[in-house]
Amino acid sequence: MNLIVILLLPFLLQNQVPLKPSDEFEFKLNFEFRTKPGGDGKPGGFAAGKLPYAEIRITPTRLSENEERVRITNNLGHRIYSRKASVNDEILIDMGFTDDLKDQIDVYSFDLIFFSKHGDASRITLFVEADGTLLINGEKQAKF
Repeated sequence: MNLIVILLLPFLLQNQVPLKPSDEFEFKLNFEFRTKPGGDGKPGGFAAGKLPYAEIRITPTRLSENEERVRITNNLGHRIYSRKASVNDEILIDMGFTDDLKDQIDVYSFDLIFFSKHGDASRITLFVEADGTLLINGEKQAKF
């Protein structure tokens, strides 16, 4: 068993994309209240009324020569954004209802990968912990 881990370790470490430095992007967290759709549309369904909804805007302030495009995927592996990367071009991420993010029912994590034709250059990670703490590249930035 140890031999397998030792043999696979270089391949696992090789795939780590470095984090984009925090001085190369800005973020803004926006809250608004939205009506959450009921489960079956019948009276007595869950989540009646307006609930807090979170959006985040990421703006790259500096790009390296290897950062030509940006792709966003969520923790379910779905690609939700793929475009040419540009300095000061705002990227909007609809995170979702804050209760769902905290409960980690569906989507609660996003990866922004900056890449070129030669491969992945850097990444920004957004992660919501079960207590509602928003981590950006592992650093606490807000709490829902």
